[in-house]
Amino acid sequence: MKQALFLLNMGGPNNLNEVKLFLYNMFSDKNIIPNPLVRPLVRTIIIKKRLNEAKETYEELGGKSPLYELTMQLIRKLSPKLDMPIYPVMRYVPPFALPALQACKEKGIEEILLFPLYPQYSTTTTLSSYEDVLKACEALDYHPKITFVKEHYYDDLAYIKASAEKIKEALGEKESREYDLILSAHGLPVSIIQAGDPYQREVEANVSALKTYLEVEGIHFRDIKLAYQSKVGPQQWLEPALTDTIRNPRNRKVLIYPLAFTIDNSETLFELDIEAREIAEKIKYEDFIVAECMNESDAFVEFIAKSVEECHADTAK
Repeated sequence: MKQALFLLNMGGPNNLNEVKLFLYNMFSDKNIIPNPLVRPLVRTIIIKKRLNEAKETYEELGGKSPLYELTMQLIRKLSPKLDMPIYPVMRYVPPFALPALQACKEKGIEEILLFPLYPQYSTTTTLSSYEDVLKACEALDYHPKITFVKEHYYDDLAYIKASAEKIKEALGEKESREYDLILSAHGLPVSIIQAGDPYQREVEANVSALKTYLEVEGIHFRDIKLAYQSKVGPQQWLEPALTDTIRNPRNRKVLIYPLAFTIDNSETLFELDIEAREIAEKIKYEDFIVAECMNESDAFVEFIAKSVEECHADTAK
């Protein structure tokens, strides 16, 4: 059976002209704003309030999100390990699912393997990307088998080990016992969690697994805590908020690891490494380290390759 691999992610603007498209598509998503009656109004308000601010964010990052280029670097390292075409498939900006599926249809691909670049499952991320692929298949009258390599992997030992490697890399030769480790996850409205989304539970399990692994490895931080970032709008979101955690330090030596992201983007490079750092500098932190995401790390490449091979073996049975 001829297969192709899709790496699923939300995407980020590839230029300043795509910022409005990104916001429009995100806040048109029924998984983000479930109520169809208020969705158009909320979308309009958010775009009006956030467009210029969002453009300024991407200007500081060089006029675009680094997400696509970093994903392509990952694909270049992954390709020699897998005997199948690999496509980056973004949810809200190009490259979209439709052209990738069109290419697969022309190549006679019979099975699409999906690997979400979201470690924890959420209706707002993994499910949304999955539904987007199904919708594009319908539009093309293309009916390949659709298989998740993994729907989530927040507690997979190989993934936890790869996370710990990024934390160790960021810490370098510094003494871990002098630092607090803040594990920062993208926030969600509490209403989405109350509707049954498993994201919060999986984030907390991810924190627990990583804590245990670091202890076993002899990496002892003064404290390890979870915080949530990227709140939008007035409704109640998951807490504690990262900004509140940083503004009320018990320790002014901190290492932040972006727990819910595998590829660096505006939420990590701007929110953490610029905005959060500015807060830390104002209140005189002694040291403020932001770890990189997995990106194209050898451990992450091996993890994806092995996961795909295992899935390939299962589907071949």
